[in-house]
Amino acid sequence: MRKSLILGLVLSLFLAPCMIPLASAQGSPLPAVELSCGSDPVMDVHPTSDAEATLACTVTNPTSASEEISITKVEWDGVLVEMTLSEDSFTLAAGEEDTFEILFSGQTKIPASVQYSFEIEAKVESWNNLPYGQLPEGPWVANTSHIGDLNIESYGMVELLLSDVTTRYMELSSEVEFNFQVMNKGNSDDKIEVIFANAGDLEAAGFTFPGGTFVSENVAYQGTSSVKFLSIRAPSEVSSDLRMPLLIRAQSGDDDTAEFSEINIQLDIKAASSSGGIDGLDSLSSDDTLMYLSIGGGSILVILFLVVFIRVITKRKPKSNAAPQVAQPIILPDEPSEVSSDTEFDDFFSDLDQEPPAADEFDDLFDDL
Repeated sequence: MRKSLILGLVLSLFLAPCMIPLASAQGSPLPAVELSCGSDPVMDVHPTSDAEATLACTVTNPTSASEEISITKVEWDGVLVEMTLSEDSFTLAAGEEDTFEILFSGQTKIPASVQYSFEIEAKVESWNNLPYGQLPEGPWVANTSHIGDLNIESYGMVELLLSDVTTRYMELSSEVEFNFQVMNKGNSDDKIEVIFANAGDLEAAGFTFPGGTFVSENVAYQGTSSVKFLSIRAPSEVSSDLRMPLLIRAQSGDDDTAEFSEINIQLDIKAASSSGGIDGLDSLSSDDTLMYLSIGGGSILVILFLVVFIRVITKRKPKSNAAPQVAQPIILPDEPSEVSSDTEFDDFFSDLDQEPPAADEFDDLFDDL
């Protein structure tokens, strides 16, 4: 019974074109559908992006009768990306077409090496009001499909790693070396460059670069470079004290639009007339100077505290063998008399013949200690 029904439906579908007026016979006399889409989509997965992509498609009814057409996903192997259709069913008159979009949305920072294949199918469900889509698979089934790939766009992102960013105090003609690493935070392998970004200004001021002004290295996805070196040499002479910035910049070599990572370090050079500091203190960094001042101040405070502490807790002891002091009597002359010049000098120096005091005031002070 079922076979007879199917056979009758097939015969009716093949006989239906004969009943269509000649005026509309300019299209295909049999059910058919056409599907066309643009080039394969590319998704931007930069951390600041929306991580979305679209693909525009057109579905067409090339026949001489109206059709109901469905769009379905046949294959999609995306794990980090979701694929949806803006529309999945159309009713098109003879020769009519319509458009829809395939939408892709996913996560940011997906590796550029990822690629997802997809396939969509356009199928005639009804033709000239006949349930064409209910027929079993066979040569009379008019379906078409589109196969493509979703690609992930690569982006560059770098980070410069430099531990010591303090001011460099340089002597004339002295050389300073900078050690650093770079981290690849992009979604693909990248040839990262590190340069002295303001090398031109520094050269004009008399600086030189013994090892060049840049280095580069191929850094793997999410990897870190080896330790790199760049050096700078101070001018041999300057007319006055010189203070200039040194801009060390890391940048992607594969993505010109990527933001760079930059560190600013100050270079401080004293002129010859003022470069002779005390025991090389001028060559110390501001952090070292502060440390030494703190140590010196702390030492002074400790000494003062010990002196006060000893004075407070020490009891003053009287001397047992100290001879008592006897006040010298003052002898007044009975009557004025003529004194020779020699006598006057004897009286003047008489004080020197007196015995010294038994204990000096300074001795008492030290006895307390």
